[in-house]
Amino acid sequence: MASISSPGLGSGLDINGIITKLMQVESLPLNALATKEASYQAKLSAFGSLKGALSSLQTAAQTLKNTSTFTGMSASVSDSTVFTATANSTASANTYDITVSKLAKAHSIRTNNLTDFATGATFEAGTLSIQIGSGTATNITLTAGKTLAEIATAINAASTGATAMVINDGTYDRLVLTSGTTGASGAITFTATTTDDVNTTTRALTNLVGANLTTVQAAQNAELTVGGVAITRSSNTITDAIAGVTLNLLKADITTPPAAKLTVAKNTGTVTSAVNAFVKAYNDAISGIKQLTAYDAANKKASVLTGDSTARSIQSQLSNLVSASVSGIAGGISRLSDIGITVQKDGSLAVDSSKLSAAVADPDKDVAALFTQTTTSNEGIAVRFNTMLEGIVGSSGLITSRTDGINSSIKDLQRRAEALNLRLTSIEARYRAQFSRLDTLIASMNQTSTYLTQQLANLPGAASE
Repeated sequence: MASISSPGLGSGLDINGIITKLMQVESLPLNALATKEASYQAKLSAFGSLKGALSSLQTAAQTLKNTSTFTGMSASVSDSTVFTATANSTASANTYDITVSKLAKAHSIRTNNLTDFATGATFEAGTLSIQIGSGTATNITLTAGKTLAEIATAINAASTGATAMVINDGTYDRLVLTSGTTGASGAITFTATTTDDVNTTTRALTNLVGANLTTVQAAQNAELTVGGVAITRSSNTITDAIAGVTLNLLKADITTPPAAKLTVAKNTGTVTSAVNAFVKAYNDAISGIKQLTAYDAANKKASVLTGDSTARSIQSQLSNLVSASVSGIAGGISRLSDIGITVQKDGSLAVDSSKLSAAVADPDKDVAALFTQTTTSNEGIAVRFNTMLEGIVGSSGLITSRTDGINSSIKDLQRRAEALNLRLTSIEARYRAQFSRLDTLIASMNQTSTYLTQQLANLPGAASE
């Protein structure tokens, strides 16, 4: 007998619907695995978020454990149009009166209006020589037929220490040379020789030098007084007048030298900014942990990491460190609260800006040691935080170990799900084979029943009955 091509056609049964229901029951273990994997993935994401917040906290702690954060100096100028200044950690706190009478200038010369130097004029062969100060002269050999523009290009290509350009005044081209070195030591010596036997041609290279040159700007050293001491330098950027301070001269006048006051002081702003950044990073981390571990009692709903031992351990370690004490610090400080950083009821930190600024500015209080001290078993707060956080977010830290375990569990679930899917495929095939046989059997029985009914109806006397 031919098989039934469409399930249930022969029997009238909803075989596809029946098999779907059966497979839903068979798939319950697979659904459980998927739910469990989703839970693991949520934890993985939660630990990733937590690690990010703690890494930011570690970065802030590393800034505070660096002694250079506390040794920085600042330089302020009463009139920044006269000069600007910067200071490094080697500078000493002090105030300086500075006057600037001359700025360093680079030597600049140009050719005169020679009658035959009209635009496009060319020159005969020869050699130019350019020397900067007492340095070695650079010789530039030129073939005949070069224009001033081509001569300028050749000078620049030779790296003479001077920059050449050609400026046209409307009638004549002028060759302009400017020294790349400011000050008297950067003066330009410009000479020329020609290969002609007689230097009488108006276009000989020798016509560019000597009496045919005019000084545009004389080489000049910077002149200033610092605290009444006269100083001369070849550059407007002066790094060796005041230890640890760089001056950048901007304005000068020989008759009425502009004056400004330079104040070098401890850069307290860097410290307070670093402390505030640390407090913010700490509060962000604490807030993140609370959100990930919170339990909504009213709705009886847990968060992703509610009751998680790793999250609880991290929270406890953070809480203990902000209340830690460092002994032996000058100025009678030993805790964060001594410089205006206090723990609030919700576990977050708050900064008393006035108290912090006063502590940082007080030379008797060693705020730096409170954070940076490296004495074994008596480390500074920032040093302790960095060490603790490295053990949590480092490559072999607590969170990495935990996430490695979660990833391993996820892979195991995926292997189990893959095996179960193969099994479900086999089960569904078996169900379809069984119901196909049942469908065929019922169809056959229905045909037999119909035949018998017809036969019985045709028996003598059947109609009368």
